[in-house]
Formats: sequence, structure tokens, C-alpha cells
Amino acid sequence: MLTDTRPDLPGDWTCDFNTGVGQWSLGGLWLDRQGARLSVRVAERHCNAFGVMHGGAMATFADAQALAVRSYSGEGSDHTPTVSLSVDYLGGARLGTWLVADVTLLRTTRALIFTQALITADGKPVARSSAIYRNFQGKDAQ
Repeated sequence: MLTDTRPDLPGDWTCDFNTGVGQWSLGGLWLDRQGARLSVRVAERHCNAFGVMHGGAMATFADAQALAVRSYSGEGSDHTPTVSLSVDYLGGARLGTWLVADVTLLRTTRALIFTQALITADGKPVARSSAIYRNFQGKDAQ
């Protein structure tokens, strides 16, 4: 369990994932599997010179949406490489705010997982995203 501050949001939040790799390391990702949601607090390392989350950091957060929907597999460590990721930027997320991605599992096939997410900061939409991931388990989740 990571020691990041718990989000002050409704839900059963656990911080089981640490994205400590690469330039846009998000740190601890909070997961609410019951609500298929992810959350991260915008830190200084995520921000541009204007104190707003950089688009690359937002895309990194959006790319983690598979974590919120792959609970059907029963394995938290399943590898789901990204096939396609699209992010539409709707607004800015300021330093210190909590980002929340409400993730929807659209469809799975034996080879692919299709998701979409609406990302908010303090309840206001800041991005929407759609993603396709490789499904190595060969299971159809729906």
C-alpha cells in the first residue's frame, strides 16, 4: 500500500498501483473498482510553467484507464498494452486538484479491450478519452 493522501471522494479507494516509470510518472494511482474510477492528485512534477497539468501527464493518466475495468480478470497485474489512445482536452487541471477518471468498459473480445473515460478535476470535465488495449487473457469480459 502506498502512502499518498487518500482522495476525499465517495468510494472505496485503494492505492495499489505506482506508476513510477518514465518522464510523466504519476506516482500512486488511487483505484475505486466498485465505481470503475481512477484518481491522482496533480503534483508539481505533472505541471507546466503555468501550474496546470501538462498534456503529456494528462495522457499518461488517461492511458491508465484499463486499471479501472480489468477487475473482471481477478488479476491486478495483467499486462494490457495500449493499441490506441485518444485524448480530447477540455480544460486545465491545477496543481493540488484531484483528477478522477470515470471509466466505462465498452466491449472486450478475445484480443482487445475497448474503454472510454471522462476525466474531471474538482468535478469539472478536463478531458475525455477512448482507448483500445491488447487482451492477452483471451477472455470476453461481457
